[in-house]
Amino acid sequence: MIPDAHLLNQALENETNTASLVLTLFYRGGSLLETDKAQQRKIALSKRMELNAKSLHEEYGRSITRFFHEWISKQKAVSIVGLYYPVNSEMSTLSLIDYLYSNDRITCLPIVINKNQPLIFKPWSPGKKLVVGQYGIPIPDNDHIVSPDLIICPLLAYDTKGMRLGYGGGFYDRTIRYLRENKKTRYIGLAFSEQKSYHDLPSEVHDVPLDAVLTEIGMENF
Repeated sequence: MIPDAHLLNQALENETNTASLVLTLFYRGGSLLETDKAQQRKIALSKRMELNAKSLHEEYGRSITRFFHEWISKQKAVSIVGLYYPVNSEMSTLSLIDYLYSNDRITCLPIVINKNQPLIFKPWSPGKKLVVGQYGIPIPDNDHIVSPDLIICPLLAYDTKGMRLGYGGGFYDRTIRYLRENKKTRYIGLAFSEQKSYHDLPSEVHDVPLDAVLTEIGMENF
């Protein structure tokens, strides 16, 4: 069993010896070597760490907010948006949270209850208190639970079919399936554009494809 998502994320941040394998996953041409998901996560995390280190964060924040504004302004049914509080090399959500808050949308953050259960979401907005939750991840300090109309999630890689390579805990797949029992929850990944794999990522029957991916160069729908 692959460890919990954020525990794995922390452990993999220390890996630095997979740079040569990045070429097989993130560039056109050739064939993707037969590697298991754990190895592909190491490759993809190494790539994301590199992108995060060299990115222009303020400029990227403005870009993703601009593209997101163009998209969400047409989504009248979306009033509650679930995001994540960025840790390690994840693409930052903070500019989106600021934008949504200033435009009267409810923003919320995920909380792990049990490794085999869906995530729950509690509202949070800039300036509100956060406490340290499981795995050292900041979570809202309140007792309210909301059901998001849209979930924006982190990822290690994505492909041309909208399949997402995550951390291995299955939390987002489980959560989307649960929420969609009652309503049409949208599911978007947030990433650096160079996290896109031009080879099909490994997927299993329980993996839920993304509706779109938002990057610093635009919104790609699937």
